[in-house]
Amino acid sequence: MTETDNRETEVTLERRLGQRLHAFSNLVSATFYQRTEVPFGVSLPEWRVLQEAMVRPGTSQGEVAETHGLNVMVVSRAVSGLVRKGLIEVAPDPDDRRRRLLHVTETGAALGQDIAGRAAVMYDHIFSALSRAEREQLDELMDRVNAVLRAADFPDPPPGSRPWSELIAGASPDRS
Repeated sequence: MTETDNRETEVTLERRLGQRLHAFSNLVSATFYQRTEVPFGVSLPEWRVLQEAMVRPGTSQGEVAETHGLNVMVVSRAVSGLVRKGLIEVAPDPDDRRRRLLHVTETGAALGQDIAGRAAVMYDHIFSALSRAEREQLDELMDRVNAVLRAADFPDPPPGSRPWSELIAGASPDRS
């Protein structure tokens, strides 16, 4: 193994932080699924949209996507599901007919309050491992990290060692 190979497989602090953030996200999602999605029938993306419609009536799908770092298509599917379930209503923006504004229904508000209570219990428990000052510091740090992600001004990645997508597509047993 060369020195370059060693550096590429080394578990750096940054890689470890990335792994921990990924694990945190997956663990929170799994907990939400078990404790809320199954009994209440609202997926995590749907909850994010419903929450924003409750907190900021008249928000748009694009604003929800930006706030939560979600893909616009994920938000669009969540909106469709919430409309079908009668939890939100969608109206065109009178100033920009292309934008769709989200408003929670009475049923959506009641369900949202129940889910918000569950989320509060979950996050209170999760973050009880940190002092108030540590939680505030983590909030500030994550805000800075997310600002870098939102700027999407990443350096060019190193090239792959092979044309991987072509090799993988060629190795697929479903080749035509």
